[in-house]
Amino acid sequence: MSAFNILNSEIKCSECTSTYIGKVQFKFGDTWQLEYKIGDRIKWGGNDIGKPGILKIKVYGVLEIDECPVCGKENLNNEFDINIENDIIIGINPIDDINDYFIDEGNYKICSE
Repeated sequence: MSAFNILNSEIKCSECTSTYIGKVQFKFGDTWQLEYKIGDRIKWGGNDIGKPGILKIKVYGVLEIDECPVCGKENLNNEFDINIENDIIIGINPIDDINDYFIDEGNYKICSE
């Protein structure tokens, strides 16, 4: 994977249902290994992917490490939709439909403008 950013977010293990802080890689905004959390504003003005100011968008994210640090088993929920509104990260959830990312750019899907 080329340059990307990281969302530090609470992840729920599909096996033991424990939660832990996981690192979810994504490509949107100034992609330069920047780290974010829910509620942060996406930074722009460098190695940009996408465009700023989109009303509602979901961005493809993938968990850096598939193994749960609590039970040691593979977390089957390792791909995510990162929800962004007006450049603010508002949430993350297990991926709804991978086919959404085969359309436009491959890294994100504009939900409305």
